[in-house]
Amino acid sequence: MKYKWLPRPEKTQTKNLQEILTELSEPVKKIILRRGFDTEFLESDFTSLSAWDALPGALQASEILAEAIQKKQKIIVHGDFDADGVTSTALVVRVIRALGGDIDFHIPDRFTEGYGLTETGVNKCLSINASVLLTVDCGITANKEVSLLQDAGVKVIITDHHLPSEKLPEAAVIVNPVLSTHAEAPWSHLAGVGVVYFVLRGLCSKMGKPDLSELEPDIVAIGTICDMVSLTGDNRILVKEGLRSLRTKPSTGLKALLRKANIEYSKTTPRDIGFGIGPRINSAGRIAHADLSVKLLLEDETRFAEELALKLDNANKERRNLDSLVYSEAEKLLRNNNTLFAIADSSDWHAGVLGISASRLSRELGKPVLLVSWNDDIGKGSARGVPGMPVYSILSEALAKGLLLRFGGHAQATGLTVKREHFAAFRSFVEEEAEKRCTEIPRPVLFVDGRLTAENCDFTILKSLKRLEPFGTDNPEPVWIMRNIYPVSFRSVGADGRHLQVSFQENGVTLRGIGFGMGHRTSELNRKLDVAFTLSEDTFRANNTVQMIILDIKPAARKL
Repeated sequence: MKYKWLPRPEKTQTKNLQEILTELSEPVKKIILRRGFDTEFLESDFTSLSAWDALPGALQASEILAEAIQKKQKIIVHGDFDADGVTSTALVVRVIRALGGDIDFHIPDRFTEGYGLTETGVNKCLSINASVLLTVDCGITANKEVSLLQDAGVKVIITDHHLPSEKLPEAAVIVNPVLSTHAEAPWSHLAGVGVVYFVLRGLCSKMGKPDLSELEPDIVAIGTICDMVSLTGDNRILVKEGLRSLRTKPSTGLKALLRKANIEYSKTTPRDIGFGIGPRINSAGRIAHADLSVKLLLEDETRFAEELALKLDNANKERRNLDSLVYSEAEKLLRNNNTLFAIADSSDWHAGVLGISASRLSRELGKPVLLVSWNDDIGKGSARGVPGMPVYSILSEALAKGLLLRFGGHAQATGLTVKREHFAAFRSFVEEEAEKRCTEIPRPVLFVDGRLTAENCDFTILKSLKRLEPFGTDNPEPVWIMRNIYPVSFRSVGADGRHLQVSFQENGVTLRGIGFGMGHRTSELNRKLDVAFTLSEDTFRANNTVQMIILDIKPAARKL
């Protein structure tokens, strides 16, 4: 994708950082000041985490769970099939088992049940005579199902972070930051795993074990990173501590999965989790059943963990093949699409990988994309938005008009179910609404943090950048530009020449770079260029050098 480059907007720096700044390289010092970071942000750790009972509902939820454990009552946790839901489920099971509780879990089948708490989940709860059902990363729109359980005498605890419908379920307690008026609270952007983590902190406190295994910080970090929530406030602390745990003492299951992904656990980064671990955890729920991922996270025997990690790795390979098929066909269908909300459908697509292809296409096309897979007269779809055009509000209105069977998600990522007989009307409504709300999709912007020379790109700056980690939503990895440099060699690499490998030279210093998904842009490299990039350690084949992760290239110009 070709971007419009702009300087990243500056924020006001309010606190004295001189002691910290003296330790860092000059380019990183400038970023800290421009982004308005303070000492608390940079130095935060577990001791800075919000009190668990600051999250509304966490106190009542922990009390219900503590009573159930003490009375030897059966508990069931109902999760979701993505990485956030899987890690949330595994976290709850590990902690409550460690506290001596009797707990089972249920992850819905993506293809036969769909998202969230459904009739199958209700029946599973009743069949095992559970006294308490705890939802994680779902449940906030399950009004009917919650009523059935409450009428049957089951106490329902909802922990979620998704947007509710007009009426809230009549659960025993609901824990959801979205419902709070404290929009700026450190816990306001918790992922599903973070929400239930706060409840479990309260539970352990009430059970007299407040430091129980530090509540599996590696699992919490993975769910938080993969759900792409804001990495500020409490999320930043949870991910920092989780990465520290992964790098020193990963759980048996995660250690096996890291090995299978060829990731050295002592050097695990958020990028490794987002592109290596997350897809493997998600793969089971996309093409088979997410129980496989939960079992891996619960496994403490190395041999069994290795077997489960191999199955997940194989599932991920199959997922990539299916995704490649969906993407290539959808790209052809949408190549000349001139609507502001692109929609494509097929009976040949695997419903489990639609979101991945929709996300990639939305970035490449610069507008929201919805892909629908048909099974007879029922279509399952995934939509992904872009800045300036959220998808949730439009699709929520379609649901209100009776054009959808089911719908849920976030502002920029949603899932839905639609009947074939309503699809034409649904499609027209979405396209018309997009036209009303935005006459054109603005060209995507790449915010630039500063300029570097080839000589600057060394391990000194990488070390300084680690003080800003973890990077993610609301704390993006710094983007640099290098001006007027000439590519001395380049080639397309990877499957079908999808990626671009290039070497640049400046003042006698050679710097290698990789541009993911940019293999088709080799024709632009026969001139001096301005390059936008991030920096990374290149450990491929033991290179142990600093490389550029190329984000965009332009003919050399004098100004940004």
